[in-house]
Amino acid sequence: MPEKINTNFVDHICIAVKDVKQAEQDYIDAFGWDVAYRYDDEPEKIRVTGFMVGPTAIEVMEDLDGTGQVAKFVERSGEGVMLISYNVDNCEKSLEKLKKNNVTLIDQKPRYFAEHDRNFAFIHPRATHGILTEIIDGAYQL
Repeated sequence: MPEKINTNFVDHICIAVKDVKQAEQDYIDAFGWDVAYRYDDEPEKIRVTGFMVGPTAIEVMEDLDGTGQVAKFVERSGEGVMLISYNVDNCEKSLEKLKKNNVTLIDQKPRYFAEHDRNFAFIHPRATHGILTEIIDGAYQL
């Protein structure tokens, strides 16, 4: 029997887009949401705008230079949902349970997101029917 990964809620959903400014405006125009945060992540080659919907962030993100994973996703699949992230109490312990459950992982150890003081790890899309999946601990530092 597989070990249960205790998840608190959907932490964030990332939508890959060609133009983050246009997507940001489209979401504002459609839903009237306020932008909760914006950031560029140079190592990941992404520009992100986030909206908070309850405890869940909806993020629109574009590739910074056309060579990162977001650009590859948009080229292959078009704009759309690229990632679903689940909030867990402890990323490292949850990652160990995933390993015991023989899940195909991208990360064998958690990564550290210093700007938000959070740990995260990726599950390979082939383990979750084509969706890049992430586990992440901690809370947004808005």
